Order: sequence, then C-alpha cells, then structure tokens
Amino acid sequence: MDDFDPATVSWVLTDQDLGRFKAAIGMCEEVVLDLETSGLAEHAWSGGPQNGGYPARIVLASATLPSLGDPHLRPTTWVLPLSHPDSPWLGRWRKTLRDVLTELVRTGRPVINQHVKFDAKWVRAQCGVDISHLIVWDTMVSSHLLDENASTRLKERAPATFDVPRWDDFDLSTPGAAERVPMFDLGMYAARDTYWTWRLAELHRQQMFLGEYAANEPDSADEVETARLGKLAVWCAMPMISTLTAIEQRGMQLDRDWTERELAEHHAAAAELTEELSNRYPHLDVDGEAAVSFAPTSHYFRDWSAEAVARGDLVVAELTPNGKPRWSKGVLVRQARTGSEVAAKLLDLKGHVKKAEFLTSWLHHATRDDMIHTTYHAGRVVTGRLSSEGPNMQQVTATLKPAFVPPPGHVFIDLDYSQIELRVAAYISRCEPMLEAFRQGADLHRMLAANITGKSLADVLPPERQAGKSANFGLLYGMGIYGFREYAETVYGVVFTIEEAAHIHRAFFATWDGIAQWHARTVRRAHQTGQVTSPIGRVRRVPGIWDGNDAVALAAERVAINAPVQGFASDLMQMAAASIEGRLPGHEPVPDARIVATVHDDIVVIAPDTRWKEVTVGCQERMTGIGSALRKLDCVLDVPLAAEAKVGTRWGWSDVGVVA
Repeated sequence: MDDFDPATVSWVLTDQDLGRFKAAIGMCEEVVLDLETSGLAEHAWSGGPQNGGYPARIVLASATLPSLGDPHLRPTTWVLPLSHPDSPWLGRWRKTLRDVLTELVRTGRPVINQHVKFDAKWVRAQCGVDISHLIVWDTMVSSHLLDENASTRLKERAPATFDVPRWDDFDLSTPGAAERVPMFDLGMYAARDTYWTWRLAELHRQQMFLGEYAANEPDSADEVETARLGKLAVWCAMPMISTLTAIEQRGMQLDRDWTERELAEHHAAAAELTEELSNRYPHLDVDGEAAVSFAPTSHYFRDWSAEAVARGDLVVAELTPNGKPRWSKGVLVRQARTGSEVAAKLLDLKGHVKKAEFLTSWLHHATRDDMIHTTYHAGRVVTGRLSSEGPNMQQVTATLKPAFVPPPGHVFIDLDYSQIELRVAAYISRCEPMLEAFRQGADLHRMLAANITGKSLADVLPPERQAGKSANFGLLYGMGIYGFREYAETVYGVVFTIEEAAHIHRAFFATWDGIAQWHARTVRRAHQTGQVTSPIGRVRRVPGIWDGNDAVALAAERVAINAPVQGFASDLMQMAAASIEGRLPGHEPVPDARIVATVHDDIVVIAPDTRWKEVTVGCQERMTGIGSALRKLDCVLDVPLAAEAKVGTRWGWSDVGVVA
C-alpha cells in the first residue's frame, strides 16, 4: 500500500517558508536529502561536453525531516524549488540553498540519502558547502550490503520492498530535462524520492538490528548474519561513503601541459606504428583511409591479420567462442617472445592507443581549473571492491601517474598495503606456513622460489623470485595449470613449459600447506549454502555454483574462493582511509593528511612538504593498526599488516622519500 501522503509536503516559496524550513532542520532527527539537477556533471559551469552542453544547476531540493521527538512518526517533506524557471528563488537560488545548507552544517544534523555522494558533491561544487562529514547512511549502499545481486536503484528497490507503484513519471536522463518538467510535478516526484529513501533507511537499519531501530536481539542464523551486516555498515561502508565524498570533492590536479605533451607523443608513435603495419602488405586496399583501424573487430584487421597469418608473421593460437582468431594480449605476448616482429609491433601499438585513451579522457573530464573529480562506486562491484569512472582512476599505469601534481607547497604520499591479499588469504585459510612467514617478516616469493628450485634462500636469483611471485598471486584462488602458465607470462613476463608450470603448481601447494584445504572447504560450503562470507560479514551469493553447466559452476567456485579475500582486503583499505580522514567512529583525522585518491590497495594523500614524514608515519599507523576497529566487527586479525609509502612531487614519484 502506498502510504506517501501529499498532505505532508510543505513547499518553500516565500521568505517565511524558508525560515520555517531552516527552523525545522534544527528540530529534526536527521535530514533525508535529494536534489534534482540539470545533469550529471556538477562542475559544468558554462555547459560544454561534460553536461551535454547544459550548464550545471540545481533545479530543486527536497528534504524529509523525521521528528526529533519520535523519528518513527510520519515526517514532513520540504520542497525547495531552485533553478527551475518557475521558482521564486530563480535569481538567487545558489544563495538560498547555501543558507539552508549552512544551517544544516551549523546544527550538525546527520544526512541520509540514496547515492548521497552525488548530491553532496553538487552542493559543494555549486554552493561551496561541504556536508560530507554529516553523512551517516546511504540506502544504495545498504541495499547492496543486504543483497549484492539485486538492483540498488531506489525506484526499483523501494517498490519491490514496499509493494508500491513506481513513481518515475518523467525521463530526467537528458541534460536540462528537470527544468522542463512542471515545477509542482517535479516537486512531488522529488518528495517521493526522499520519503521512500527514509522508509528504506528505517527498514534497513531495523533489519540490521541497529540501535533504537532493533525491536529485539538477533535470534536465527539469518538474523545474526544480517546483524553483522549492520556492524559492517556502521564501521566500514558508511564511513567510507563519507570519505569517498570528500575525496571526490577535492579531486586531483592535472598537469595539462604534461598531459598534452604525452598525448601528442603517444598519438605520433601510434600513427607511425599504424603506418608500418598497414604498409606491410601493400596489396591490401585500405581505400585511402588516413588511419587504419587495428581493432580486432574491424573488417580491415580481419583481412590484414589473415594475410599476416598466411605470411607466417602471426599464428592463430586461440579462437573466440564463435570460431574467430583471438588476438589477446596473452596471444601476442607469447608470439612476440618467440620472435614475431608483427606481434611485438601490435602490442606496442595497443599500449600507445590505451595510454592515449586515458590521457584524452583526463583532458575531457578536467574542470576549468584542471581538476579531475572521479566518481567511485562502492555499491556496484559485487565483491565489495571499489570501481571508478568519469574518469577511471583504478587502472592508471605507472608511466601516466606523473600527469597529476599536488598543490603548491605539498607532496603526494602514495601508501600501499604490502601483499594485502596474501595476508588476508593466510588469515582466512589458516595456512600456518604462510601465517608464520608473515609473522617472521619473511619474503614469501623467495621462500616459494627456493622450494621450486631446491636452492637455499640466499641463492635464489631475481628471475626465480619473480617466478615465485607469479605463483603466489596466480595460484592463490585456484587457477589451473594452463591458466597459471598464461597468467605468469602475460602479467609477470615469466615463461614456463607445461611441465614447469605443473611442477610449480605442486610446489605452491606443498609450500603453503593449508591453501588447498581452504579451497576445498570454501567450495564445499558454497555448494551447501550458495554463498560465502568475509571475516567481517560481507556476503557474496554464488547461485551459479548449482548451475548444470560445468563451466558456470567452476567459475562460481573460483568466485567463492576469491570474493571473501578481495572483499575483505578492500574493506581494510576503506576502513583505514576512513580512519585517516577521521570518519571512522571514535577516530580523529591524521593532522594535515587529505586523501585525494584510492586505487585498490593504495591510498593517495597530499600533505604539506614540511610535514610529510609525520603525516606518512601517522597514515601508516592507521593502516597497520586497523585491527582495533576490526574487533567491533567480531574479527581479530592475527596477521601483521604492512604499509609502504612513496613520497614525491608527482603521483607515483619517490623523489622526496620512501618509507617502508
């Protein structure tokens, strides 16, 4: 039954209404906020490609304000029209919203939203008010925690949860669309957004047995599992949302001149390689094209590669599912190592094209002051790991990181959790040899290499250690011999015969006694329950494990082994970042440390160049000492953590110092 009552909506159309609205903020339990904007790019001040040519404006705001005395009473929802053409605040909409937000910050009321980072970034960019420290709950994130495979969209999750009709009556996906919807219709649409966000937040906190929302203690196994998700929300997921909001608002400074020079060099190199490759077989007709597409799906490349195979310059080593030649990086790497000049040039070309794509993306997304504000997704990747877009900052190569510079008088501190997935796997698997190696501070890659070669630790050569490293990371999640052989060659540049790969496979499981048993336990449990759980309660459902297709079931088994490790490693990083920023409950921020990016196991901080040593040590202590917070999640981590740091005047550089 749809219990949204339009009579509970109060419009802010006069100065008197505005005063009442601000007073209501001071008397509410929390603020459930939602914005309707002119597009997706909050920094598109004068239009341009970022926002489809439409200037960034906040069209309307709605706020559901639960009562301070009894938050379960039906609250009033306030609607404040802003840049809408019919708004009474049109000429001073930024100032009007800034006044409201300033009151919100003054009162310190907790903020709740669906995809709260989006709205918080808009008010920071358009009104200059930072509300990231007030964020306490995001229903998109709690929806993901409760069921990572279901949709987290409000207009899908709420109707399915409460059995109410959808209310997405307008298509707001195109830039400027919100300003074309009649104002009162748009206001009621937004009011429903915040009302149902409030209802969803209430339900999720009740289901997770959090504080006053818990009617009783968890009893059944399912309730205990959901209660652990509540702790995960409070001590990891929601603090990280607050932290990510601050990170996205700050952005990273792009050195435009450096970027444009690098882009020109990669374009020139790609053009030269393209010309060399396309002219290699002059009888092929390219129809006078200025640039030939070497995308594997292009018609030209199919003809060109067929000629290369006929000439013996390439070999068809793998096929796609539909029977076409596969020209993946692994295929080309192997052929380049056996002397194929064409394969080597194709690899080189792919590298230049990929780097040019990154550089072009950064120039496209840079604001007018050359800042890059990426968007991190915490509720999109089912393992719990972060992803990013607009632009993607999770796959930046070391050669391109110097495109980013800190503010004047500051340096970058690039903090890296050392071998975090191996440490987490040792903890989860209870592999005693690996646990002991970490306790002793031993070199796990050298240890494995010694067992593979039969040498002493002191006699292991660097290439042999590299082989051990490829095995430690490649075989950790149950990779087979053939898959490991390709992984080692493609990722680490180590070439094995099948016999050598099989020997290394045996040596890995003999050295790390307990890993194979962990694999077997995990797979058996996943077959029984259809899910796996991380050490702090993050659930990953793997229904594919029951699939009649063996390939699907085997893939699900590998996911069951992988997900708790990757998810927990990511959660450790997120909790450490929240601790550094002072967003974790009971934690003060590290003085002078400001996080500007996170990349898988890395946390990138800017700090004054006169205090980088103190800031580095402070951040490392938070990363390695996160165990105290883990105890709140019923987890006692008995594997020592290690965090290394590079300090430089550009991202990725260590020209200032290295701290192990």
